[in-house]
Amino acid sequence: MASRSRHLLLVTYHFPPSAASGSFRLLGFSKYLPALGWKVTVVAPPSMPGEPVDPGLAAQVPSGVEVRAVAYPTRGGKPVRVFFPYAAWLAPAWPAVRDAARNGRPDVVLTSGPPHLVHLLGLWIARRHRTPWIADFRDPWVNDGLGRPRRWIDRWFQVCERSVYRNADRILANAPNAMDVYRRDYPRQQHKIRMLTNGFDPHLVMASPAPALAPGSPLRLVHAGEIYLGRDPLPLLDAMREIQQATPVGGPRLELHILGRAERGRAQMEAAIRERGLTDSVVFRGQVSYQESLAAMAEADINVLFDTPNRKFGVPAKLYEYLGAGRPVLALAESDGDTANILREAGLRHAIAHPLRTGEIRDALSGLIAARGEGSPVIADPARLARFTRENLAGTLAGIMDEVLAEREASRVQ
Repeated sequence: MASRSRHLLLVTYHFPPSAASGSFRLLGFSKYLPALGWKVTVVAPPSMPGEPVDPGLAAQVPSGVEVRAVAYPTRGGKPVRVFFPYAAWLAPAWPAVRDAARNGRPDVVLTSGPPHLVHLLGLWIARRHRTPWIADFRDPWVNDGLGRPRRWIDRWFQVCERSVYRNADRILANAPNAMDVYRRDYPRQQHKIRMLTNGFDPHLVMASPAPALAPGSPLRLVHAGEIYLGRDPLPLLDAMREIQQATPVGGPRLELHILGRAERGRAQMEAAIRERGLTDSVVFRGQVSYQESLAAMAEADINVLFDTPNRKFGVPAKLYEYLGAGRPVLALAESDGDTANILREAGLRHAIAHPLRTGEIRDALSGLIAARGEGSPVIADPARLARFTRENLAGTLAGIMDEVLAEREASRVQ
């Protein structure tokens, strides 16, 4: 516990009741930092256009956390909203951020993106008030590691990104490879860059051993969240069909449950399901509450994660909820990417297959099915898994903030 209460101003586009994946990291900070001597004030929109909202998440925000909700503008400034959709929030957010910095006198400001334009608010506060500032990169900004052609706007983003790296007291990366790329791209700022992964909250869903599979019951695969960003479910469907065809009569039937919004591309996916004879094997459950999603993960026989092909750094946020669920994970991801790194470090039973290679997916899934029948432990070492709890990660963030404040104090003394 710090000797006195310190104050963190957290600025982000995603915070409860938003149910976007980035909200959960920041909710974890707000829940566990107060016990470490940090008062938390948040400036965020209550929702973003086209993104999910879960009122139940807002109930998890501690009563002592001050949330200054600034609505995302939906009227006026149409060219800005069309060509710079996230920039539209900066103007209405600025007065709230300025007031929180001027009157709340925070010890540290933390901006968290994407959207990464939020870091411009941190930059302005750091320059105007000389407040220590941490820029949290939940995903890369300009260099996404996929080698996509640069757009004209990326040149401006790169100018912004350079300014953020130069002026922030610390840069947070959320995965090992991502941290390495940031340090490579900004060698003069290496000393500022730290890794702070996402995590899970064991107080919400307690992992328990999977019960024996009852005769005639399907073996349930669960994918939580929208399938997007070039993530292709068809190789998994092909692998499921091959396994079903090879399964003896009376053997377990695979059943894939897809949670979350699936409007985009759903018609094509349903057609692919019919073509493969898997109509009775895929269940679209739609968007559910966060708590229902956690319960579904904890009841799954295998949790499925789709990653973007060729992506080596960055981790889908749902992976950490999968860790908390304590069920085996089938990760369709690069074997040397951050998703694979985190799974190996956590020690949870898993299998990794290339996202587009049906044969690899079939073999990986078959291996997990066989291991389930053997009843071997899913969690190799609870202590390794515990490093990814949100409480532990909030403690790491508190240590980073204390480090920044100590540096500032030392510079004043000199």
